[in-house]
Amino acid sequence: MTFEAADKEYRPKFHFTPAKNWMNDPNGLVWHKGEYHLFFQHNPFGRDWGHMSWGHAVSKDLLHWEELPVAIPEEESGAIFSGSAVSIGDEIVAIYTRDKDKRQTQCIAVSKDNGGTFTKFEGNPVLDLNMEHFRDPKVFPYKDHWIMALVKAEEHLVCFYSSTDLKQWTALSEFGKVGATGGQWECPDFFPLSLDGEEVWVLIVSLSPGGIKNTSGTQYFIGDFDGKTFSPRYSTTEPRWLDYGSHNYAGVTFNNEPNNKRIFMGWLSSWQKKAHAETSWVGAMTIPRELGLTKVEGEIVLTQQPICDSMYELKVVAPNSGTVGLQGFVRLGYNADTQSIFIDDYEAPYKVTDGQLHLKVVVDQSSVELFTGDGTRCITLAVFPEPGTSRVLTPF
Repeated sequence: MTFEAADKEYRPKFHFTPAKNWMNDPNGLVWHKGEYHLFFQHNPFGRDWGHMSWGHAVSKDLLHWEELPVAIPEEESGAIFSGSAVSIGDEIVAIYTRDKDKRQTQCIAVSKDNGGTFTKFEGNPVLDLNMEHFRDPKVFPYKDHWIMALVKAEEHLVCFYSSTDLKQWTALSEFGKVGATGGQWECPDFFPLSLDGEEVWVLIVSLSPGGIKNTSGTQYFIGDFDGKTFSPRYSTTEPRWLDYGSHNYAGVTFNNEPNNKRIFMGWLSSWQKKAHAETSWVGAMTIPRELGLTKVEGEIVLTQQPICDSMYELKVVAPNSGTVGLQGFVRLGYNADTQSIFIDDYEAPYKVTDGQLHLKVVVDQSSVELFTGDGTRCITLAVFPEPGTSRVLTPF
């Protein structure tokens, strides 16, 4: 199959993909001057990982994206790895990991033209522990200063720092070596959400491998933050999975969202279970999801609601036994015998408590995302069916 034919068959209709070449982690998600900015790990020169730079796309509604020229290209000083961005007046400040000669340091760069071009700070790096696996800074405003969360990847630690100017950073605390530790920790995100008027802090950590089916995965922790230390509220012996599929990795949320929402996007792929065909582009983003909180069996859990104007919804009386759902190029639904939702051989535990089953399904040309109506469970998979296969699902 030619690239042109494969692109026609598999390019998503409403998930972001680059026009061509490799893409992985979302970076620098920020709302700035009326637009959502999606920066992303990108190889401008080929379909394989390499020459890591920050690609760039913008959207006004999170569904229709315009790809722009590369924002922060790789240079002799090092590759531009994952990070975050903040909006300060008319400027966007990017905070990213620079990777060079097995040494990862944290750097900043400033854009005065809405993320079109960035000027690197002459005093870079702003944080350097002389380590090989120290990366992925997520920076956000907290009271009258800035907080940074980033990882010592091989030590399974999230490190917290503070700064008043984004240039000088003071170590605060570390959290980790709990939950899932079967692979390197990466791409943390850290933010508060409100539940019944109470502030609750959420820490998201990706890991690879060690997720579902030992692929790339994402876990989260619920707790409290006193300005220095994150304290989990519940047992951290077992992981709490953000997604029960193999293709939602390195996801983070937008800074500066104007409606005080917390919008999440992830990389719709996996390092272990490759998710692409012979297309001119490699990699897609998940559908944006609005995050929230609810209580299940007395404990606070994270919820995800897809931001999408095109999806299947299944609302039925939950069966007492057997399965109910949709089928076509995949088979998905609810299994009453195991009390779980499923896509093919992927399952997520789920108890129907009021007798009514509600599922939401987002189907695109090369992906399926299944959500419970209450948002407490989801399964994300990249799926590349045989050419010509219908993407229509019907009840079974």
